[in-house]
Amino acid sequence: MYNVFLYDGTFDGLLTCIDEILSTHINEDEVVIVEKDKYQPMFFDKPIYVTLDKNRSQELRQKVINVSDKMIFKKIYYCFLSESQNKETYIYKYIKLVLKHGKKVKYLYHDDVVNFVEKASKNVSREIGKYMGLMRFNEIKGGVLYAQFEPTNDILVPISYFFRERLKSFKWIIHDKKRSKLSIYDTRMIKFLNGMNLNASFSDNENLYQKLWKLYFKTMAIEERKNLKLQRQNMPKKYWKYLIEKN
Repeated sequence: MYNVFLYDGTFDGLLTCIDEILSTHINEDEVVIVEKDKYQPMFFDKPIYVTLDKNRSQELRQKVINVSDKMIFKKIYYCFLSESQNKETYIYKYIKLVLKHGKKVKYLYHDDVVNFVEKASKNVSREIGKYMGLMRFNEIKGGVLYAQFEPTNDILVPISYFFRERLKSFKWIIHDKKRSKLSIYDTRMIKFLNGMNLNASFSDNENLYQKLWKLYFKTMAIEERKNLKLQRQNMPKKYWKYLIEKN
């Protein structure tokens, strides 16, 4: 029989849940952690819902950083942002290893848990890096900048904080269309909204800019030097959907 721990789907909720499990000393092989809204009851399961407690999540966060470092904690967070199956249970086991081995956890090359977290966090980090360079903002009516994307991983939060520094003086919206999530920046703070979709209309200026950019791109391209294979290697097709010059 598994002890199935349910949490609210947030990172702080997961840390609260893990802190609760650590306090019970349950055998880790009997533990499964699942987001509450995704849980499908099984006959022999024993579900336990753990309510978010930001004080507990902050205490565990600090404990992990104190025995290791901020980079290891960042790997945990990036693993959480991934779409990897059973990531919550792996994160719990990884945190146990960190609390036991500290910084040396990164040298446990043959441990399946360590490899899982490393692989998932690197996948997320690579995707964030790609969108830092490939995110395209368009001006919509009202003068607000609008960017839409459909990332594999749930990276709206780190991408938004990156562009808060890059576009401090502009009002903007970033729209994760795959998850129906938005981040809205008003030059002072970012708000995150779930379950939202937006049908934005480009401004007249934006329509003109797009025509000019396509003309420039077409004019500057050297037909004889086109190398679609190399383009796809450097920029996979999944990133092309919202690039003006590719549509």
